[in-house]
Amino acid sequence: MKRVYLKDRAELIRRTRKGATKLITDELVSGLPEPFKKYLRICGYLNTPLPLNGDVYWSESFLKLSPDREWGELKTIQFNSVDPIGRVAYMKFLKMPVAGRDIYRDGYGEMKGRLLGLFRVIFDNSRETAQSALLTTFCEFLLVPGYLFSDNVSWSMTDNRTVLGSLTDNGIRATAIFRFGEDGLLTSVETSDRYYTEGKGEYKKVKFSAVVESYKRQGEIMFPEKMKAVWHLPGGDYEYFKGTISRIEYNVTD
Repeated sequence: MKRVYLKDRAELIRRTRKGATKLITDELVSGLPEPFKKYLRICGYLNTPLPLNGDVYWSESFLKLSPDREWGELKTIQFNSVDPIGRVAYMKFLKMPVAGRDIYRDGYGEMKGRLLGLFRVIFDNSRETAQSALLTTFCEFLLVPGYLFSDNVSWSMTDNRTVLGSLTDNGIRATAIFRFGEDGLLTSVETSDRYYTEGKGEYKKVKFSAVVESYKRQGEIMFPEKMKAVWHLPGGDYEYFKGTISRIEYNVTD
């Protein structure tokens, strides 16, 4: 599965917009809602190169496969691309011989998992999976802030600490709410457009949140460090992913 991940990552890098890299300047951010402007200033992105992609490295990560299961520890790496909008992640359970790859690209989303690298145990490439994969990318927009300037997204402020976003890519449309704290840092991204799978090809839209619990400084910038993903099910919240990002490498070329 890692070879598949590396191939997908290489393809997104090959397609990354070429040319001189812009700086994130006051002029460039002038069209953004005020909470995003404040966030970029506080996190030190002004006058730094505009990120067009990024390798995201997790120092620890955990997945709970269902509400009644125990946490499983993972090794996780991922790559996010701004233009084209794309995301690919590789996850391997540390105590089980199971590894998987998730991808969103060109309106296509896929989850694939293999046992011992040979036997397929998970596969889903439905339209619902594509929309959910696009929403995962949307929830991670502030990990790679170049996304904020995409022509595929529109923004509107609902109050001075909340921004509603609408993202459209290859005919898939999704909305999410970005919430910020008094300090100007992102606290969560919420959406009701993501699909929860109930098995056997059954899906339903359920409220979903990506929550930022802490931030990490890397040189002159800060980015979300501890994060978790939560389904808000009728029977109660189901926290299914949590992890800690150790570093992000921007504008990679190989």
